[in-house]
Amino acid sequence: MKLNRIAAATAAAAAAVAIVSGCGVAHHGAASLAQPATSSQHSASAKPVQVKAHTDAVIQPVPVDPSLAWLESPGGQAQVTFNDAVDTLAVDLEIEDHSDTVANHLIFEADARVVRSQAEKILATPSLLPQVHRAAYERMLHKFITVADLLQPGAGYGTTPQDYAAWYAAMRASNITVW
Repeated sequence: MKLNRIAAATAAAAAAVAIVSGCGVAHHGAASLAQPATSSQHSASAKPVQVKAHTDAVIQPVPVDPSLAWLESPGGQAQVTFNDAVDTLAVDLEIEDHSDTVANHLIFEADARVVRSQAEKILATPSLLPQVHRAAYERMLHKFITVADLLQPGAGYGTTPQDYAAWYAAMRASNITVW
């Protein structure tokens, strides 16, 4: 799945959960939610309604989307956590760009360290890496580590143009399909 399209996959996963939990949508598009019975709808003298099941329908297994299977795996969950950290960093950088205060600067530095630690954790744990496009995924994680390093005080501290160049390189690298 495209890493920068996690929201769409999350919505698909939520739809799958809704279908499994009985909140699915019928084939004609109308919601098929059952109304819970209340005590006023049933009396002791009411006869039970018999419903004949439709027995000539053939149930075919739905193929599992490998990207959703990946999302449910430990590696996919690590990716979701990593993506959340990247999103938080992006918001913090935008806030700091418009309000250059020491407090905002310290917040994005701290969040950059979180992004770096998440990426390093995934890289250090082979079971968290995807089977498809693994090398591209590893390059993407390294590019975000580069961004995080540029945002830390010290000898490697980046200038604003360097920060933007590294950020956009990392974002372009995240446009890969993994599972």
